[in-house]
Amino acid sequence: IVHPVRNFSPMKRTSGAAYLAERDRELQPAAKQKPGWAARGFGDFLREPAPKKPLFDPLLSSPCEGGSIVAKVTTDDMGNEKAAMPKCSWWQFPTSGPPVIIDGNTLDLSEMKGVPLVALVAQLAARETINDASSNQGYTTAKGPSPWTAKVLEGKTELLRLRRPEGLRSTGVWLVATIQKDGSSWKADALDELYPEKRLEAVLMLRFKDYVKEQAEEKQEEDPMEATRRMLAEAMA
Repeated sequence: IVHPVRNFSPMKRTSGAAYLAERDRELQPAAKQKPGWAARGFGDFLREPAPKKPLFDPLLSSPCEGGSIVAKVTTDDMGNEKAAMPKCSWWQFPTSGPPVIIDGNTLDLSEMKGVPLVALVAQLAARETINDASSNQGYTTAKGPSPWTAKVLEGKTELLRLRRPEGLRSTGVWLVATIQKDGSSWKADALDELYPEKRLEAVLMLRFKDYVKEQAEEKQEEDPMEATRRMLAEAMA
């Protein structure tokens, strides 16, 4: 019986340390690399992530030069044609005489002679009850007020920026800010106060009593005899 001759390749010689290292690599599972990690170095993992910018960054106080001021008060649902639009008014408190109210979004501080304080007030342009019954199958439910945002600018420079997340009711008035004389310049400060519309004048007179004090003193110092003559003249007229 003739057996075929087998060819044996020479045995590969390896050291004991290399053999053990190869065996360990074969026994360990392959590490899964997370996507996007290949391009990052070790130092990138040590850096703290940049802080996230808040959704709304308020600006509550700024100096201004005393030029033309523009107030922009908006609601989140202004894109809706049925939504009520906000309106602005400026309450001027002169050094003498009663407050002067100017409706509109713009105000020229250079024309404010003898007026040390101006208050910005915002409210709904028209009263209306907003109901939403589109998804209630005939049952009407009151819709909550939309958030309001106010900005005051001088040219392209933002002086104030504030937001009222709970919005404004139809009977409420938002005292947004004041612009006060500060030496030869002006200073804008946010107030963010809410008052009933019917009590607005009385509240503002009390809120800014230091600016209407002279007027009140003049009324108190009126001579009693002159007051009597004035009342008689008015009654006979």
